[in-house]
Order: sequence, then structure tokens, then C-alpha cells
Amino acid sequence: MQNPVGSTLAPMTRRIDNMTSPRFAEAITRCDTLILPLGSVEQTGNHCPLGTDLYVAQAVSALLAEKADCLTTAPIPYGDTFELEFWPGTIHVDSPVLGSYLEAVARSFLKQGFSNIVFLSCHSLNMKTVDLLCRRLHREGWGVCAIDWWKAAGDAARGETKSKEPFGHGGEVISSIMKALAPDLVDLGNADDKASLPGLGKVVAHPPGSAFVAYGDFRDYCLTGTWGEVSGTASAEMGKRWLTKAIESLAELIIEWRKNNKPSVAPRKS
Repeated sequence: MQNPVGSTLAPMTRRIDNMTSPRFAEAITRCDTLILPLGSVEQTGNHCPLGTDLYVAQAVSALLAEKADCLTTAPIPYGDTFELEFWPGTIHVDSPVLGSYLEAVARSFLKQGFSNIVFLSCHSLNMKTVDLLCRRLHREGWGVCAIDWWKAAGDAARGETKSKEPFGHGGEVISSIMKALAPDLVDLGNADDKASLPGLGKVVAHPPGSAFVAYGDFRDYCLTGTWGEVSGTASAEMGKRWLTKAIESLAELIIEWRKNNKPSVAPRKS
């Protein structure tokens, strides 16, 4: 997969799939923590590519590995996109299948010598699958943690956005970060700022985690797989700023977690 951001922003030197076998054997003696990125291929409006989450996963994992002194690898490209699979080009993997595959991949990395895995999900719908796996691996004594990238990016952008719904799918934050990473793949002029439907308010008012949860899929509240104003608000400059802030914050958390992470039981052999 082509590096969308270029070597200056996201060096690929810590990606083990770019290493030879002897080089990896040497690298694993110096680093016991892997950042395992997850993306998706899905409709993200008419202005961002289907592989938005995948491109972001590739770039963020490389930047984060460099900043937090970890190793990383190629992103898992497909994920749980159940709510968007009716749009052309969206590829969905059922959660049980994704969970089994992700567990097999994680356990294979643990067999290679890693003690800690940071699951970096650049597609929020993957998080419920990641959560179940992390609980299981932690109980076995492995060091695991999970990152919801778009929540981290939203935290970095909070208070600095221009639109009414900046954190929407394909909205100002996502579009700005993607514009910073792969400007040639983002056409802000093709964004549909009027794609939101009235149903959005009903769903957002009662999201998962609330005492009362209202269910819906993307057809209930948007026309093009995106909502929020993008034209005149999204920019590569702000995207790079939010990307940098989020990476720095997450790197500090990973470093602190590695210092204090002491499993209650010795890891079993995977």
C-alpha cells in the first residue's frame, strides 16, 4: 500500500512488514510492544475516499510508533461497517468473524515475542470487537490497551473547530486530517454540506452508553455517509495540527502505560 503522507510525516522504518526476517529478530529484542492498527473500507461522503480509515490507520500507527518507541505493522484493512454496507464500495466483516481473525493475528504476534499490544482502531465500530479481545488477553496476563483514534482526534480538535457538527462521520475533523495526510484523495468541493437528515438528532440524543439508547443506521440520518459542514471549515493546516496533538497525547499515555503495566498473572503461551 502506498504511503499517502510521504516519508517526512510518517516514516515506515518501524513497520515490521517492511523489515527482513533477521532485522525483525533483532528489533524484537529491543522492543516488546506492537501497535496493531485497524481500519475500514467504507463510504465516507462524496469527498473522501473509501479507504479513509485505512490510510489514517497506516499513517497514525507509523507516527505513534516513532513517538512512543514501539513497532507497528500493516493495518488490518476491513472491519465492522454494518451501518454503512448498503453504500457502494463499503466492505463489511461481521463482528464474530472479525474477532476471530483479530485474535489469531494478535496471538501470532505474541508468539513472535511481543508482550504488549496496543490496538489502534481508526474505525470506531471496531471497538466493541477490540474490547472483548482485550479483556480476554488481559485475563491471560498479556499487556493490552486499545485506542479509539477518532475520539482522540476529536479531543485534540475540541474548541478549535468551525462547523456545527465537526465530529460527524466525514465531517470537519475527519476531512481535515485526511486532507493533511492525502490531499490528492480529498475533494472538499464535492462535499455535501446538506446531507444530514432529521433522524440524526434522535439518534445522537440517545447514543450507546445512555440510560436509554435509540438505534439507527446511517440511512436514518444522512444521505451520503457523512454529516456536518465541510466546505469552508475543513483544512489541511488544522488537520495536521490536530493530528500532531493527538499523537503526542497518545504517545505519552502509551509510555506511561508501559511503565506501570504489571499483569496480575504471568502470560500464558499463545
